[in-house]
Amino acid sequence: MVTVGGHTVPRTGKRQYALPAVGGGTVQATLRSRFGDPYPTVEANGIRHRTGPKVPVALQVLTLLPIVLVGIGGAVGGLIGALGVIANLAVARTRIPPAGKALIMIGIGVVAALVYLVIAAALRGAIHQN
Repeated sequence: MVTVGGHTVPRTGKRQYALPAVGGGTVQATLRSRFGDPYPTVEANGIRHRTGPKVPVALQVLTLLPIVLVGIGGAVGGLIGALGVIANLAVARTRIPPAGKALIMIGIGVVAALVYLVIAAALRGAIHQN
């Protein structure tokens, strides 16, 4: 859902929206997102506008860190890693200072890894119990 001034704007296509123009009417805009960036950009008339502040590269890396569980744990690790990335994206959008965000994101990564280890151990125990 995209809003302008508290009002929802109509979707006109895939990632396309009709934004209200200053002089009346509408302007076609495209919503674009970059992997690891918690804020999408809006492109209107060939000009890109950020929807939030620039996020330091270190925080972008920490945001994506839980997805490493895909390589370690396959589908189960990927699911847990994706949930960790979603949580980190939410943290990246907060007004907490960058150092605080980094600590929280590292904590989310550790918790994701521990959850994976617990689930993997339980699955392994259930499979090898027979």
